[in-house]
Formats: sequence, C-alpha cells, structure tokens
Amino acid sequence: MSDQDHSATFNPDQLRAEAAIRRAAKKGNPEAQFRLGVMYGNGDGVGLDYEQALAWFEKAAAQGHENSLITMAWMYASGAGVEADEDRARKLYLQAAELGSAKAQYVVGTMFRFAQYGVKKDVAAAVDWYLKAANQGMATAQFALGKMLMEGKGVMQDDAAALQWLSLAHVNGSKRAEDYVKHLIKRMDPADVRAVRERMTAPPGSAG
Repeated sequence: MSDQDHSATFNPDQLRAEAAIRRAAKKGNPEAQFRLGVMYGNGDGVGLDYEQALAWFEKAAAQGHENSLITMAWMYASGAGVEADEDRARKLYLQAAELGSAKAQYVVGTMFRFAQYGVKKDVAAAVDWYLKAANQGMATAQFALGKMLMEGKGVMQDDAAALQWLSLAHVNGSKRAEDYVKHLIKRMDPADVRAVRERMTAPPGSAG
C-alpha cells in the first residue's frame, strides 16, 4: 500500500525525465551520471540509495566531472551516506580544485589556512588557492582574502588590497563584506581609497 502511494506521487513527466537521465548515464554522459547520483542521494524520483548515488558519482568523477568530485568529497568529509574519510575527502577536493572548480579551490584554501583534512597549516598555500577562486569571482574567497589582508594574519597587512577584495566580495553578494569595507574606509587615507576605487573602475588596459 505504501509503495503504491509512493509511486503515485510521480507524474509521467518525472518518470520520462528519470528514464532519459538513466539512459544517458548508462551511455557514459558524466552530467547525467551526476544527476542520477543526486536523485539516488536525495531519494528524488527513485528510492533513497547512497550506495547507488556514490557509484554514479564515481563514474562521473572518473571523467573529471567537478560537481561529482565535490559532492563525493563532501560525503566523505561529513560521513553522509558513507564512512567519514578525511584522506579521501582531501584528495577529492584537491582534484576538483586542480580542475578549476572555484568552490573546491576555496575549500582547499580553507583547508590549508586552518590545517583541516590532515594537512599542515600553510598560509601561503591558502592564499594561492583563495586567489584562484577569487579571480573566478567567488565572493566567499574574495571576502576571505580581503579579511586576511585587512587583519594581517599570516600575511602582510595591506589595506588597499584588502579594500579591493572586500569591495569585490560585496559587489558579488557578500553581505559580511560591507561592514569591513566601511571600517577600512574610516582608517585609510581618503587619497588611497580614491586610488583603489579608480583602479577598480578603470577600463582594462588603461593602467600606466
């Protein structure tokens, strides 16, 4: 009875979509494999099955699918549906970061900044990874960089660079950045603030 009630919640469009995703996944399409993994991981249109979810994520990850790598890393980091494994999580996050995932680059930066997932603290490496993510427009990485530069924790304090990164973070949606920007402007020389603003609004290639 309960099974019947459960299947009745799926409309024909959902069933057709699930069948199409499954066909594409079986043919080796990594995005379809990822989506099928998500469906199993959430019990969305199929029975909840972490083993199946992980199997499909692994197939997609083997083809360099970034979201699959990140999702698997999160599963191993948090022990969601699998036994927690920091080493496995670290390797997966690094793999996704090296493929260019801004989200993974931010996680790896934080990993080195706070000595997480079995790595030693390395602020220089943290800054390098934050920069990679920040240069892709990721507000959380821009905020982290700006805050570090503003406070001079592990890096040389640089209010001008901090203002630039925190302003970008605010523009890209970081609500926390606004208060830091205001604080920086209060303590900086107005001429230095203007110079940063001019540099940020200057058309590309107009410097010098």
